[in-house]
Amino acid sequence: MYVVVAGETVLPVGGTPRRPADLAEAVRELEAAERPRWVWADARETYAPLLERGVRVARCHDVALTEGLLLAHEGRHGEPRSARAAHARLRGLPVPEEQPSAPGTLFAPEPPAAEAVAEVLADQLRRIAALPEPGRFRLLVAAESAGALVAAEMSHEGMPWRRDVHDALLTELLGPRPVHGMRPAKLQALADEVAAAFGHQVNPDSVQQLVKAFKGAGVALKTTRSWELKRVDHPAVKPLLAYKELARLFSAHGWAWADQWVRSGRFRPEYVVG
Repeated sequence: MYVVVAGETVLPVGGTPRRPADLAEAVRELEAAERPRWVWADARETYAPLLERGVRVARCHDVALTEGLLLAHEGRHGEPRSARAAHARLRGLPVPEEQPSAPGTLFAPEPPAAEAVAEVLADQLRRIAALPEPGRFRLLVAAESAGALVAAEMSHEGMPWRRDVHDALLTELLGPRPVHGMRPAKLQALADEVAAAFGHQVNPDSVQQLVKAFKGAGVALKTTRSWELKRVDHPAVKPLLAYKELARLFSAHGWAWADQWVRSGRFRPEYVVG
């Protein structure tokens, strides 16, 4: 086993850490020569940069996922499972709250030292060995860690995505892409129809304003969910239902969504394991 800390260290378990000039190349060479089980705090922060360099590995032990499994088995599901948290528990220190660890996350914490990850690994292996059926739990850990590799590789590879076709569909359904903070033309037209039906301006995105507007028209609503609106006889209902449907498309799969998840002609979602 080798412990790898993102960007800097390779530590043979039980050996002396080294900081190669090129971590990706060091991992590539060791993988080809030994095919070890790699140990890292979190595959999302360690494996993704290796994939960017064309380095793939066959096996790993994901410390965060393993800690989550052990905590759940111990009846402590929901406690922080990061390597940093596990190391703090091991040392009797205050346990830090869980923080995002995906690459590029703003204000993401620094990765733990390789020696700290090795300590957590040793503790995890001891806890697993003490279980009634350690072999079955080791298999679960291996499967969960393999899932982390697959998730990172799927995110890296992505799926083919025609951005031009997506843009054309959005334009057909919503109108041209609006400037930031504005509604697409067809959404705005429906919002204007809703306002005209009430006789005054109403924000169709505001539940409070809609409930108040319907109340003013003599219609008592508890929610503005589609199933409840469909039972109401009022001229605002038809454009409002159409608005809600297109608004979901705009917010969930519109241009901003594509900006975030589509790169170089590939849809690259983040797959969450565990």
